Amino acid sequence: MLVLTGLASSPAFASDAPKKPAVKEEPPKPKFDYVEEAGEPGRSGYVYKRVAKPKFEEPQEVPKAEPKEPPKPEPKDDHGKKDDHGKKDDGHGAPKKEEKKDDGHGAPPKKDDKKKDDGHGGGHGKEAKKAEPPAASAVYDSAVIKLNSNNRPLTPVVFSNAYADYFVCHKTIKTKYRDTVLAEMNTFADRMGIARAQDMPCMIKVAKPNTRFPGAIYIEFYTDVKAEKACIKKGECGSTRLMMLHPKDKTGLKSQEVYRSYVLTDEKKFRRANFCVSPEGQLLGEKHCYVALNPDWLFN
Repeated sequence: MLVLTGLASSPAFASDAPKKPAVKEEPPKPKFDYVEEAGEPGRSGYVYKRVAKPKFEEPQEVPKAEPKEPPKPEPKDDHGKKDDHGKKDDGHGAPKKEEKKDDGHGAPPKKDDKKKDDGHGGGHGKEAKKAEPPAASAVYDSAVIKLNSNNRPLTPVVFSNAYADYFVCHKTIKTKYRDTVLAEMNTFADRMGIARAQDMPCMIKVAKPNTRFPGAIYIEFYTDVKAEKACIKKGECGSTRLMMLHPKDKTGLKSQEVYRSYVLTDEKKFRRANFCVSPEGQLLGEKHCYVALNPDWLFN
């Protein structure tokens, strides 16, 4: 016991190795970067701070790399070799085909494949025929309405009933002319105190042979969707808003002078009226254009 006590209480000598200081544990790094501010202390004494937004580094421009030159093809040395039969090899192991010689009559060697027309008429065959445009109407001015020689639109029929075939106005009449017709039609509707026509849809109507004016060309509008369906699908046009293109004559001399003959009706108010407008936009009277252009007519 005395020996152990003496060893425990013995002083440290200079030859003894120095003791390493205790390693201090660093606190873990916060998961978020906080804004440098005083913050708001909470009840537990913890100071709450706002989380800083992650820094965004703008992308740096990378210099454009110069295009590399394509590698040059290596020269081939296999061409021109002869095989065992004296024929020239083409370098791929197959004998070269013999060229056809002249037949002695001065004619060039014949070719198996005939040259076909490439569609451009560039000396490779017969020139491709271009589709000829259809003949225009000799009665109606193409600047007003586009019709063929049979006085029918070039666009397909969209609907047909017992009285007429219907075509869309688009690509058939000029937009400016269409707007003029609609403006005049609604002016007459306001004068009569009836509903105005809507700008869409706009239809071209061609009367069938069994009607009062067979082959007549009309531009038709409608007051609403209900009136449109009743007029086109059933032929029941109680609220009529149409204009007939009336040529002055059909001799070809003055047939390009197309007058505008309007018909507006309202079956609920028992109203019907006709209006005739000249190509220059002058109102000729509240009558059909045939009557307005023929003052000596018996029933005028």
